[in-house]
Amino acid sequence: MRFSAFALVIIYLASFSHGRNLASIRKDAFTVGVSKADSAAEYDFISEVTAKMKIPRFRLIPFENANAGQKLLLDGKIDVIIAKISHSPHLENKFLVSAPYGKTEIAVATSAKNSEIWTLADLNGETLAFIPKDISSNQVLEIWQRSKPIATQSLSDAIDLLQKKQATAIIANRQALEEKRSDLRLFPNKLAENNTVALFAPGSKNLQEEFNKAVKMDNPTSPINSYSSKERIAKILTQLNELKKEIELLQGELK
Repeated sequence: MRFSAFALVIIYLASFSHGRNLASIRKDAFTVGVSKADSAAEYDFISEVTAKMKIPRFRLIPFENANAGQKLLLDGKIDVIIAKISHSPHLENKFLVSAPYGKTEIAVATSAKNSEIWTLADLNGETLAFIPKDISSNQVLEIWQRSKPIATQSLSDAIDLLQKKQATAIIANRQALEEKRSDLRLFPNKLAENNTVALFAPGSKNLQEEFNKAVKMDNPTSPINSYSSKERIAKILTQLNELKKEIELLQGELK
């Protein structure tokens, strides 16, 4: 009897590590890996997409960095990673990648006190701190061939390098950089724009497909979170008011 129970536990864990099916997830809960830094920002999106997938419950599992999150997924501890991950071809070698559900704009910032760097050209030959989840060292070197890219685990680490004058600038998500604007001076240039995707375990094809359907449900060409609910309602009301004005004009002409 004990052996049978033990065998069932092994079978369950093995099936989870290769990707659970939707029936199992709906019976239990959708287990979502999120970056600790982004967990609050991702909550509304996760709520919306799980509702569209008809999944009644979800739980968030925060992780410290990209490597920790990917290990949780490959070890079968979570069903998906939703954490502002920028699409890159190498991810498809290890995971199932969702359809894009948003875009991340990559920007450059230097210290607000730096009076020597004023153009992107000034950064060639300089030490540049970058966030690997936002941009790769190869992409940095494609733009500044003589630069010295340094990978950091977080934006706080990159800012620390800037303050210690161990780096001249930071390349990262524009939104994250703008939140630190008092310490930084952002360049107006848009360096790049990456598609934001979710990651699934290699055996979670059906889950990936259902997620893709959910993010495309509102509009096949727009990410699910392009507009908040309030913004969508406001847009519809504006269109209705414009239509009402056109009808009133036509009625006046007919009279």
